[in-house]
Amino acid sequence: MLKIFRKVRHNMIKNKKITSYILYAIGEIFLVMIGILLALQVNNWNENRKQKDNLNNILRTISYDMETDTLVASQVGRIYDSLQKYSNRIINKELNRNNYQECIQCTSLTTFYSPFNIQTKGFELLKNVSNEGTNQKDSLVTNIVQLYTLYKPIIEKNNERLETEVMKNLNELKEYPWFVDLTLGKFNEEMIVYFTESEDYRKRVALHNMLASNNHLAMIKNYKIQATEVLKRIKSRLEDNQ
Repeated sequence: MLKIFRKVRHNMIKNKKITSYILYAIGEIFLVMIGILLALQVNNWNENRKQKDNLNNILRTISYDMETDTLVASQVGRIYDSLQKYSNRIINKELNRNNYQECIQCTSLTTFYSPFNIQTKGFELLKNVSNEGTNQKDSLVTNIVQLYTLYKPIIEKNNERLETEVMKNLNELKEYPWFVDLTLGKFNEEMIVYFTESEDYRKRVALHNMLASNNHLAMIKNYKIQATEVLKRIKSRLEDNQ
């Protein structure tokens, strides 16, 4: 093809067809420009396709993370819902030394917590691409980033607070003479009175209940609701892109 173009140019110059040669040269430049533009367009298509495929893979990872999160959130919710019922029995002074066996679990209310850790493998991958122009206008990506940005630090802080409070309670309980018996499941009169009738334990239970159920559990449940909605959108997007 290039040999043909050179031959045409040579004949035009040889025959002194200057005007025709200029028109031909302009046409040749135009064809070259079209070729370059087409190549750029194809390259852009390929790049956009790569970005789309990469984003879809990240969304799949996020969906796996959220499926795990929502499952664990349900399990943690059931645990804390039960603990809240037990806590209310102490707070409302429903137990005493005569009926303490109705709630043996009530002796461990202030020394138990179930941490909830949001899975962030997919989110970490998303952060690497979320600043690209193609994703800035993506409402799904925006919602995912907002969800993790809002809930992750709050839930991590709640985990930290509960762990600190539980360790404090354990360290203070071990100072009581009946602590070893407690760890062995052996009850004596002094221990029973403390867990069922003392104002100190009642206040500790109330504080733990506030941190665990009113704060931690409430935030976990809200995260589960939001994550479930986002998960539906992710699955719909992936199905549409198949």
